[in-house]
Amino acid sequence: EQITMAAAKSWVEVSPDSDFSIDNIPFGVCSFPKHEGDASDAPGSLLAPNIPRCCTAIGQFALDLHLLADSGLLDHLTTAAECSGDKTEITKFYPRIAFSQPSLNDFMSCDKPVWVAVRNRLISLLLSESHGGISPDPRLQRNAALRDRAFHPLVETLYHLPAKIGDYTDFYSSREHATNVGIMFRGKDNALQPNWLHMPIGYHGRSSSVYPSISNGANGGGENVGDETMSFIRRPCGQLQIDPSDPIKGSAYGPCKLMDFELEVAFFVGGSTNHDGDRDGNSGKPLTLVQANDRIFGYVLMNDWSARDIQKWEYVPLGPFTSKNFATTISTWVVTPMALEPFRCETSAGKQGGTNHRSGGGTELSEGVDVGGDGEGENCDPTPLEYLRDPNYGSYDVSLAVSLQPNTSASKITRICQSNLKHMYWSSVQQLVHHSVTGCPMNAGDLLASGTISGKERCNFGSMLELSWKGTRQIVLDGGEVRKFLQDGDAVIMNGWCEKKGVGRVGFGLCSGRVLPANPFPYDSQTEVPKQTKSKKFDYEDEYDKLKSESNLLEVQKVALAKEMSLIKDKMARQLY
Repeated sequence: EQITMAAAKSWVEVSPDSDFSIDNIPFGVCSFPKHEGDASDAPGSLLAPNIPRCCTAIGQFALDLHLLADSGLLDHLTTAAECSGDKTEITKFYPRIAFSQPSLNDFMSCDKPVWVAVRNRLISLLLSESHGGISPDPRLQRNAALRDRAFHPLVETLYHLPAKIGDYTDFYSSREHATNVGIMFRGKDNALQPNWLHMPIGYHGRSSSVYPSISNGANGGGENVGDETMSFIRRPCGQLQIDPSDPIKGSAYGPCKLMDFELEVAFFVGGSTNHDGDRDGNSGKPLTLVQANDRIFGYVLMNDWSARDIQKWEYVPLGPFTSKNFATTISTWVVTPMALEPFRCETSAGKQGGTNHRSGGGTELSEGVDVGGDGEGENCDPTPLEYLRDPNYGSYDVSLAVSLQPNTSASKITRICQSNLKHMYWSSVQQLVHHSVTGCPMNAGDLLASGTISGKERCNFGSMLELSWKGTRQIVLDGGEVRKFLQDGDAVIMNGWCEKKGVGRVGFGLCSGRVLPANPFPYDSQTEVPKQTKSKKFDYEDEYDKLKSESNLLEVQKVALAKEMSLIKDKMARQLY
């Protein structure tokens, strides 16, 4: 059960164009800078500000869930809405421990009723007035001291990866994108490979090179971010084919010349693992569609940076490798399926298999390719196998945009792509089900990505490979510059949001990064990203600060465990009497 809000109001001021309305309540991991005059040591039960902890966002603020949990505001959670009569108390969830962690993994590993209960409690704590039968919980609003410590301006917040990512898989699930790429490399008559319409196609990526976007759209849903809040991505080097017309000539080493972005949406897996027993021979259990739906914790924006010239030389026969493994950027606020549910919609495919009810029987791409139907209203697509046949097949109406800012933060920003999550042939649930069909264990914190999301019009294409049609067209920017692929200094800024009458805006923040020049072999340390330095009184100040932070974290977890044990004893006593 979830709380479905419509035009809900919070006592926290929220701008209409903020990504983080009370209808959102995303989850992330943040830390906060120490200000002059702050106490040097946090109390024994609290983390120091510079230690990452779990948070949510509302309006222009990050809200510290660690402090809310320590204050008891997240105790006695129930599986029912906060205002309903039927309530079942959540057990085996310890918020003081879960939200003092430097990742969301502990929280993600809980089952969906826990996620819903926490989100419902946060909505209740932030409501200004009863709405839709939901009564506000005034404890946070009335506690001025807690409010002062728990709310932090987003512009001062430091962002971290929301989870420790165990495994990362990237799919290839937008039919429009797959068709475009197929035309470019295999021709119109062989655009889609024979297997593409039968199952979600994917490959395993590198979780070690998934990086957080340190810019998160603190100023509402805008795109204008400066270098001081921009993540940096180094242009990769690798093997480049010398002569595409003569493979016998082999390759040469050098910097990528055709660097690209890919507009994607990824989701984090949550819940209990589907692995049966230990890892010594016992296989996992395939997930059903119903089970998979309850295992999706939430969604982030993703830029799957790509080196197209390296990719072209290496991808046969096993797919991308070094052309993809150098960097992947994700937004850092995880938006829950509960927040996206009011924006459920059909995919651009309409339905899979059977008779297609789209007008014209197919989708005509701007390159003149029909991606479905025979023009007579009959769908020639195969019906998915039973384990992939979803009676609730669909997507979310999430607007997606990509903007490019050339060279410097003073340059104009040009929106070069406008797409939508509904341009997905294979849904997130189907991706997760297919990933587990062999018994592959799916664990909390695993990251699964959509693949490039492109629509049927040229302005909907989610990569420069498509926008420039393999380098044959120029992309004209607002300042007069032109691009075919990314140049050094270019910044790519992605954002995504949902809007609907009667529901607050639900957004993801920004996913951004600026391209740095390559660091070719032999590697030159002088080209490394300059790091901010601080004056030091002692040679070992950094090491001391690190050990001090670790000591603080251990002390906080010790106190949190003691408090949770005390609550358990109280519950046991209530059961006895």
